Amino acid sequence: MLSNWPPLHTAKQAVVIVYCSGQARVAPSGDILLVPHNGRTATGHLYPLKNMESALAKLKTKQILFIFDGLVTRLPPKAHAKPAVPQWGVEGENKIRLIGGEKLQQGLEDSRHHHGLFTYYLLRGLRGEADTNRDNDVTLGELTGYVRQKVAWAAKAQFNQEQGPLLATPLKPDDPATSLVLTALPSLTSSEAP
Repeated sequence: MLSNWPPLHTAKQAVVIVYCSGQARVAPSGDILLVPHNGRTATGHLYPLKNMESALAKLKTKQILFIFDGLVTRLPPKAHAKPAVPQWGVEGENKIRLIGGEKLQQGLEDSRHHHGLFTYYLLRGLRGEADTNRDNDVTLGELTGYVRQKVAWAAKAQFNQEQGPLLATPLKPDDPATSLVLTALPSLTSSEAP
């Protein structure tokens, strides 16, 4: 479906956001394999992230933002093989990856948030809390900074654990992607008459 639907429904110079929540496995090669919705983790049932990358690469988009929150574990390595670093597929300058945790771990969550900490603060940031310059636009640069700061703080303060979101393809201050508007907030106007 991913290779058929987006090319027909994506305008040129569009911004494509792919959000995945659930489980991922890291192959001995470092390739990321997404676990399907039925939770079957047998190797033949996993969806390689590079297949998604191939489908998205065919689109003529302005920016692709891939967001993942969930449990990341390793498949058993081959005998005496050193585990490879997870490869989140960051080829291409218009591709940004925002991953819930830098380490192989399950994202922290509790019943109060009804989400993992990463998704909780991602949503709060998109609703306006990440708008640090108060111009009613939440940009990619503002959102990534907000999420990284809030998740690290909440993980330590509430759980006494570490969780730091990973921004694959780090953004530099002068990178055009930092000013990409993800949310335009409604302006508040006064209805009071003098």
